[in-house]
Amino acid sequence: MTHRVPHGVKMIPTILGICAILLLLTYFVAKGQEVTKQIIPGTPSVSTETLQATVETVEGNDLVVRTRDGKIREFRVPESRKFIIDKQEKTVHDLKPGTRLTAKATTTTTPVIERTITVGTGTVWWVSGNTLIATLPSGENRIFAVNDDFRFTVDGEKAPVWQFRKGMKISAEKIVEEPITEIEENTVITGRAPRNKKR
Repeated sequence: MTHRVPHGVKMIPTILGICAILLLLTYFVAKGQEVTKQIIPGTPSVSTETLQATVETVEGNDLVVRTRDGKIREFRVPESRKFIIDKQEKTVHDLKPGTRLTAKATTTTTPVIERTITVGTGTVWWVSGNTLIATLPSGENRIFAVNDDFRFTVDGEKAPVWQFRKGMKISAEKIVEEPITEIEENTVITGRAPRNKKR
């Protein structure tokens, strides 16, 4: 089962930092803008956690176990959870006190960059230094303060703001990158039922 986690939710505790990085132009949007989304996966990492415990009691879907270090833990087990006890598939209702359980959880975590590219267009209305006023397709004029190293696209070529003249058709990109995390979890629980003592 694969979870896509944009807000840091995970069965095995993990803190996921989520932030947005705004690159290039602070604001250049208009009606008729073109938006493209890209998913850029990183290198996945795999972790495994093993829990060994003995069943103390079962009541309904509530399972109480004693871990190897003597701690008592309680779990609310869904009906869909299957246990492989002595190579046979069981539900929580089939578990007996004394059953030894081994839960092995394998988690594959893949960092992903979700990149949104917004292309806006306009017509130069006025320019002075690094300050630009552009007329958007909606007819609205917008003022922009442009960084020295930023380049617009004019007739398919990259151009700095100081080369603009009134009436030029220009376009620009706003790129937002958001790191997210995809988590795939696979938990297998096996066990051995208590053996009847010989008389």
